[in-house]
Amino acid sequence: MKTLAIAASLCAAALAWGCAPAAAPPRATVDTAKIFDTIKTDEVHWNNDWKSGNPVLIAAHYAPAATLMVPGLAPMVGTAAIRAGIAEALDDKAFGLTFASDKIDVAASGDLAVARGTYAQVSTDPRTRAPITQKGSYVTVYKPQSGVWRAVWDINTPGAPPPTAK
Repeated sequence: MKTLAIAASLCAAALAWGCAPAAAPPRATVDTAKIFDTIKTDEVHWNNDWKSGNPVLIAAHYAPAATLMVPGLAPMVGTAAIRAGIAEALDDKAFGLTFASDKIDVAASGDLAVARGTYAQVSTDPRTRAPITQKGSYVTVYKPQSGVWRAVWDINTPGAPPPTAK
């Protein structure tokens, strides 16, 4: 009987040990400064791609299921819609866009980053046919996509219009 009790105790202990939750693997240290630098570098490339006028290069900065929200237009969701919206903007020969972040926050987990900044956009005024410059603000949310940081949500808003001459 003693042997049976010892065996039962050993089995119970083995079951309890085997069912205990596994220790979480140690969390890798995230180099948020490196991610910050990566996004700042991508902004330089993205601005250059806008200067190139190539909608494929410009849209490549977005994740496949990204959303781009621009005032006055329906949200563009996905690479094809974003590329088409960019191509339409670039049909305006005066069109140009430059932007720069003034703040980038990177999550300590390394799975999300948010950039905020300002932009300047030149386009043709539909009434006067003269080039106009519009300035505003933007927020872009980034996530890593197969090791490359891509925009997943991008929204901009125009600033206040310049005062009219009296």
